[in-house]
Amino acid sequence: MRKFFKGKGRKADKKVASRERDSLEVSVVGGGFERFIIKKHLEIVPGTFGQLMAEGMEHPVVVKIRGISDRPAKKEVIELVPVSHERVLRLMKNIVKAYLFKEGLNDIKLVNGKLDTVVGSLSLNYIAEKRHNLSKLAARLAKVLHVRVDFEQIGARDYAREIGGIGICGRELCCRVFLKEIPSITLDIARQQYLFAAPEKLSGLCGRLLCCLRFELPVYEELSKKLPQPGSMVETQKGVGRVVELNVLFGTFKVQYEDDSTEVLSLDSEEVTWEIVKS
Repeated sequence: MRKFFKGKGRKADKKVASRERDSLEVSVVGGGFERFIIKKHLEIVPGTFGQLMAEGMEHPVVVKIRGISDRPAKKEVIELVPVSHERVLRLMKNIVKAYLFKEGLNDIKLVNGKLDTVVGSLSLNYIAEKRHNLSKLAARLAKVLHVRVDFEQIGARDYAREIGGIGICGRELCCRVFLKEIPSITLDIARQQYLFAAPEKLSGLCGRLLCCLRFELPVYEELSKKLPQPGSMVETQKGVGRVVELNVLFGTFKVQYEDDSTEVLSLDSEEVTWEIVKS
């Protein structure tokens, strides 16, 4: 992390002798504007964050450096040290959570956050049961966090990708491993793969339809071209029957004859022949 202050050296001591009691202006994260006395003139980098301890304080606070001023101040700085980016982000997220709780927005759950200290912005992703307009809250938070605050609501699929997990197949979630874009998935896609189970049995950890239903669809479409469709009438060595069941992956289909007997035929079988007589 870059340093946000440094001494100017002995050559500059005489030049700054008259400014030995300059004021350091800061914005307290979670609070407001403050001004403190500093004995030694320091080269400050505005916009950086630090941990400050001053006279009269029971514990240090995290501040955003604003700059040096010749305006009077009352409290003197005891210590000012750099603070990690992770700590600043964690503090800001905790403050945001407190504001959400105060506003009664209990259905909102923060997923992750990104703090850009160069631009001065905090981006937060969240999930919620309904849509929220958080523009007014973002404006209020910007005044106490001293950075621009942006909220973005994400869906259940994006949330699952963020936290990761193991799917019902026993492998790590596809959306976490290799899916760059999460496609839209409908029950019609499942029906094209001859999956007629209840939606909850075709859902992943996110509670939505499995992503694999979408990217595996082209395989089913290609294999299905070689098989008769359900309900088609086919003629085999045993006679004419109706196709009542397909297994696309195994390349087999079940035929039911007029005497209610059934037979499973395979595309790979050379002994059994069939042809479609009516769809």
